[in-house]
Amino acid sequence: MRFKLKRTCKCLALLVTCTVVYLFANCGLNGCSGRSEYELEPIHVADTHPKLGQMLNVEDFWTPEKNKIVPNGPGSNGAPVETESENQEAKDRAYSEYGFNQFISDKISLERSIKDTRHSACKERKYPQNLPKASVVIVFHNEGWSTLLRTVHSVINRSPPHMLQEIVMVDDYSDKEHLKKRLDDYTKKLGKIKMVRTDERVGLIKARSIGADNAVGDVVLFLDAHCEANLGWLPPLLERIALDRRTAVCPTIDFIDHNTFEYKPMDPYIRGTFNWRFDYKERPVRPEEMKKRKDPTQEVRSPVMAGGLFAINREFFKELGQYDPGMFIWGGEQYELSFKLWQCGGQLENIPCSRVGHVYRHHVPYSYPKADATLINFRRVAEVWMDEYKEWLYDKKPELRNVDPGDISDRIALRKRLKCKSFKWYMENVANDTVRSIYEPLRASGPVRNPSTNLCFDSMGRKAGGELGLVTCHGLMGNQAFQFTFLDEFRQDEGLLGC
Repeated sequence: MRFKLKRTCKCLALLVTCTVVYLFANCGLNGCSGRSEYELEPIHVADTHPKLGQMLNVEDFWTPEKNKIVPNGPGSNGAPVETESENQEAKDRAYSEYGFNQFISDKISLERSIKDTRHSACKERKYPQNLPKASVVIVFHNEGWSTLLRTVHSVINRSPPHMLQEIVMVDDYSDKEHLKKRLDDYTKKLGKIKMVRTDERVGLIKARSIGADNAVGDVVLFLDAHCEANLGWLPPLLERIALDRRTAVCPTIDFIDHNTFEYKPMDPYIRGTFNWRFDYKERPVRPEEMKKRKDPTQEVRSPVMAGGLFAINREFFKELGQYDPGMFIWGGEQYELSFKLWQCGGQLENIPCSRVGHVYRHHVPYSYPKADATLINFRRVAEVWMDEYKEWLYDKKPELRNVDPGDISDRIALRKRLKCKSFKWYMENVANDTVRSIYEPLRASGPVRNPSTNLCFDSMGRKAGGELGLVTCHGLMGNQAFQFTFLDEFRQDEGLLGC
């Protein structure tokens, strides 16, 4: 009996020891907090950086906003502002002229406060005090006064002054009076503003290259003309480029409602990608990858950038040939630059701790001087960068086969000079789990049927994102034909379904 008791005690002691070791290994000294398997833990960052020297908590960087008293007017803290019924006509005029509710925007302070949408770990994160200086390039064409100047004020107010070299404002041939002498006089008082004006309408792509040519900062950082930089937005971007000059970075793009100008946070753990019609897509980091992440401030590798907001080392941007000079106006430039980055020795990252709000227009309020610009741009990207994979694009967009891409010899020579990798390498190593290819079989396809009722899901002819119906199975496929992909998508062809 005494022997059995002794053996039992030893077993219990061993069990307790194992339990303690397990808890310590998985929970640390502070014990387990009961967090879910998808919740992330903040990292403990050193006080010095081996390459960049002394570190400083991001909240301790001085910014001009800290000395300002921000008024509590309409839209304060990013709150929505509704249009009263008697002002409906003014709202309609604003939408017609600008593509968003400029009437409401003009009621909101140019220096309004917005909600801090960062993860709590971002506020505890330390960054080097000495980082490269940024030239922020903002291209505008007939932009509204308040949306344009709110972008400028947010950059100035929320950036450490020693990291902001200048703001290069490129006027792409605007004809609105408020964007001429009035704007010149206003921006001269702000300081750090360099105004560049084109002699003709050149479009976003060429105007951004003009901005980059006029920039003198170590980093060129592109923003759209209707943005609001959030707290602590700049150091996280500059740090990644300081560590590797061949890294381009994008902030997490928060959503500003085009009707009420409400500021809404977006998921920072997403990656940009595309389908074979060259529709830009965003896909979340896969659950198995999220489980491996222990630091919510960690960058997210992204196959494709959204295109409107990003930062890149200015000299590296030149080495890559900047934007393709043969492209017109807007469209496709984010694919050309993203493919070029990855294939030619660089990389692209989304930065969770950098937040910038962006107004997505309801519609584009002006016409483009070249109607087929996007098709030409797509064709140039395909012919220069996509190798045999261009046929997949042409299969989904057959109209591209008849488009003249113009002279692409300099771009092909650039690719050879930079010794860039193949598009097959890009597909297998960068976009491998974000883009469907003919080599990855579907997990399932066909109708989705309840055998006991013989009812099937039916798209009811609705577009992607619409609600599904439930009707008697007819066996003719059509609206009842669905696909379950290796990307865990439930869809009809390329369109994702709302279910």
